Amino acid sequence: MRLLHKLLTVLCVLALSVTAFAAEAPYFTMTELYDGRYAYTQSGYLPDGTFRDFGGDSLKRPADVFVDELDRLFISDEGNDRVVMATLDGETIRVFGEDDFKSVGGIYVREGKLYATDVKKKAVFVYDTETGENVFTLEHPGTPLYGVNAKFEPLKVSVDSAGNIYVISKGNTNGIAQFSKDGTFLGYFGANDTVLSLSEKIKRLTYTEEQLTQLKRVIPATPTSLDMDARGLIYTVTTGIQGMKRLNMAGRNIMDPTLRGFENAIDIAVGAQENIFVINEIGYIMEYTRDGRVLFYFGGQDQDRTRTGLFVNTVAIDVDSYGRLYVLDRDKALVQRFEVTDYANLVHEALSLYQDGRYAESREPWEKVLTLNSMFDYAQMGLGRAYYKLEMYDEALKASRLGGDKEGYSDAYWEIRNMWLQGYIIPAIGVFIALAILRAVLKKLSRSVQPFMAVRGFFEKIGNIKIIRQLRFITYFPKNPADAFYGVKHEGRVSVFSSTLLYFATIVIYIVNKYYCGFLFKTVQDGQFEVGMDLMLVGGGIALFLIACNLICSIRDGEGTFKQMYCATAYALGPYILLKPVSFVLSFVLTYNEAFIITLIDVIAIALCLMLIVMMVKTLQNYNFRETFASLLLTLFTMLMIVIAMVIAAALIAQLWEFITAVWKEARFYNEK
Repeated sequence: MRLLHKLLTVLCVLALSVTAFAAEAPYFTMTELYDGRYAYTQSGYLPDGTFRDFGGDSLKRPADVFVDELDRLFISDEGNDRVVMATLDGETIRVFGEDDFKSVGGIYVREGKLYATDVKKKAVFVYDTETGENVFTLEHPGTPLYGVNAKFEPLKVSVDSAGNIYVISKGNTNGIAQFSKDGTFLGYFGANDTVLSLSEKIKRLTYTEEQLTQLKRVIPATPTSLDMDARGLIYTVTTGIQGMKRLNMAGRNIMDPTLRGFENAIDIAVGAQENIFVINEIGYIMEYTRDGRVLFYFGGQDQDRTRTGLFVNTVAIDVDSYGRLYVLDRDKALVQRFEVTDYANLVHEALSLYQDGRYAESREPWEKVLTLNSMFDYAQMGLGRAYYKLEMYDEALKASRLGGDKEGYSDAYWEIRNMWLQGYIIPAIGVFIALAILRAVLKKLSRSVQPFMAVRGFFEKIGNIKIIRQLRFITYFPKNPADAFYGVKHEGRVSVFSSTLLYFATIVIYIVNKYYCGFLFKTVQDGQFEVGMDLMLVGGGIALFLIACNLICSIRDGEGTFKQMYCATAYALGPYILLKPVSFVLSFVLTYNEAFIITLIDVIAIALCLMLIVMMVKTLQNYNFRETFASLLLTLFTMLMIVIAMVIAAALIAQLWEFITAVWKEARFYNEK
């Protein structure tokens, strides 16, 4: 009974905890780990009320929301043909454009001027925020540079510190239209790239000119929304294109192109620390750092349309100077405000110091963040930089490793290694010289002193064991490849068993290097293993090459047998087997500054392997160089055809299996009836 009582007590406490958490936020919040995975974290933002009524009228199909530098809230109310200016608590201050608009859309406010787009009136209206007076209207420029027949149907607008106006126009694929403050068209800016599917790329490579003219034209997508940071850099999102863009003055994207994000992003806003907020149509919100790391990921869809903090159809987002978020829901016809939690404020404080380069000062807030959430990798990275600035290199190394910060890890390790070298370089040189002298002495003694001669004879006897001798032959191939392959073909210097051991060594070296090399040079996530795929890639690739090459050489009257090809190919991989372990060891002792050494070793290994493969085909098949390269090209083509055939066969087998399964289930169903 006592045990049952305790169990019920624990369950009640847990239930109350979950209820309390749900009362705070009707959603879970996640953050991004350094390896790209997401983990649950404390809430960064909590619902803090809604605004629906302004000036005696409820919002109707609202289109955009904006918070200006004076922390005044502006709402584009399309259904009521107006723009509302209000306090951050939702109290109406002024209404704009009730007699001007037909379909008001995107809005932007800068230096006392409100810019509002109207897609039906094909204009951007500019108002004085203090008087409400319309001071300027931007319409179709009518210039050849813009395009006389090009439509001007503005959807979104932004303005820089010089008064230049940036407009996203409906259906205009040339990019963002840039105008001076007096309405002069200056050119297009930041167009999206054309995205072609694989089938479209193949068609463009294989079709004739006549066929190409009949293909449907592929045009780039028009950006969906834009915003501008304090430095004047423009940020855009495009529905259907994953991620976001940060455009410099030349219109080029300077954001990491591999950045993940929403494919259906609808709006973007930039905060005080250049933190970036992106929202999609169903109300999921992502907050990024300025370098593209996800800080918070929260929100969601409101299925029953009654829960504050969730959404039905979000269309816009903005942030005030306090970091609070304002999200516009078009279907609910309201603005939802989100308050920043103490946890998020702590993260932002540390982030601001970190991004300003004040790493030492950011140490304390980062440590506080980690006490609240030890899974917050960005805090580990920031703490590593702080420790490095304070010359606490061991701690910096550990924190950088936990945070996945390879650059910070490299810097800290360089300092640790440098201190070690300063303390031990002279003893290390002494040991090296002593070993060299000892080796020379032992070599001399092994030729004249009986005990040492016996040891030498023992090792020579081991070296003369057949399998050892065959494996040692691998070192001869880079020195004299033609003679080495002649030995394979005519002298039986190798065997199938020794070659199989070398294939096994190749696969093991590949797998060990991939998963266990030094942190700085590791290309896979910690704990991620795909050994089956690696075996298929390496082992299958070798088998495919042997089959295809032997097939082509047989057709082209080559003299080599499959057994000779099997053995020779294994030994042609010798440079990889001999040099890759060297780069593996170096991956633990080198930093990013010396990464070129590992790259150089890998390039040399691959180049030598390719050279040996060429010499192998030439020697074994008794070809000249022209015949050799022709055979190798045909081998690559054959390998490609075999892979395509296998993919098609696998797809057909899968469809056949689905058909058989469906027939079987239907037969069982009727049998049971």
